[in-house]
Amino acid sequence: MQNDIFKLETGKVLVIGDIMLDTYYEGDASRISPEAPVPVVKIERKRNILGGAGNVARNITSLGSECTIISLVGADYHGKIIKKLLEEANVRPVLLEDEERATTVKSRIFARNQQMIRYDEETVKALTDPIKNTLKQKIAESIENCNVIILSDYGKGVLYQELVQDIYSIAEQKKCPKPKIFIDPKPQNKAFYNNTWLLTPNHKESEELAGLSMQTPAEIKTAAQKILHDLNAENVLITLGAEGMAYFSKKLPTAYHIKSSAKQVFDVTGAGDTVIATMAVCESIGLEKEKACNIATLSAGIVVEKVGSATVTQEELIQALRTKKIVTEEW
Repeated sequence: MQNDIFKLETGKVLVIGDIMLDTYYEGDASRISPEAPVPVVKIERKRNILGGAGNVARNITSLGSECTIISLVGADYHGKIIKKLLEEANVRPVLLEDEERATTVKSRIFARNQQMIRYDEETVKALTDPIKNTLKQKIAESIENCNVIILSDYGKGVLYQELVQDIYSIAEQKKCPKPKIFIDPKPQNKAFYNNTWLLTPNHKESEELAGLSMQTPAEIKTAAQKILHDLNAENVLITLGAEGMAYFSKKLPTAYHIKSSAKQVFDVTGAGDTVIATMAVCESIGLEKEKACNIATLSAGIVVEKVGSATVTQEELIQALRTKKIVTEEW
């Protein structure tokens, strides 16, 4: 499988979705404010990290693959920071500016590694018609170079119900192969996800999408089959936390359960982004599904052993191959 990891450098993926800026203020708190019974945090360090669809994109380039991202920011200072971070991560940014919305920023204040508070700056609303038309134009300009597309839905408004069909129509007009669309779904936007190639919900999202409880392998399989049927999807990969992940396909009589390779779980933040990014890259280079799932499981096992949103490199994957055992079983 080591040779397959080197092939990741030839991957090309287009990401479309809600981008955000994750800002971390870190310091110490040694006194209480005289103004209110709250701690005063003296900030010693500030970090900006790509979040949302931006974290998906940087996971792709961290694996060595090419990535273009189409997203929406405000005409503000934070939007400029996002563009700079994307360029530093070797992601090609196609950022639409909307003067009527703020760039999404999620700020966290830490004192001695303890999160004290998080505050969000964001505008959640549907795209205006002019911006939607510009979005479709930018997709048309990028789709010829990417036959694998990730729609990264964080519920901020970039995705809309007709987007999947619009992408297929654009590909047909451009005489491109029908792209394979990957989505990490949000249950409240279930109507957006019909006719896609792969869905990657977690355990809770799968229960909500299917409207069923999932406690046993049989119940997970039943829920997966319902999701495939209801959304007319080709494949579904359900991430199960410490239990690994399970892959289901319309074309396969059995499902694959791949057990987690993580030794310790420190932080699951962004693990779903890593999984979908890895699966998309593997598909873009033509890897068979079982190998793709194994590599995605290794990737997820690496990032959950890190703190905060993290990425995986080829070197880390190769090291994981040497030290971690992948266990796959049929369900």
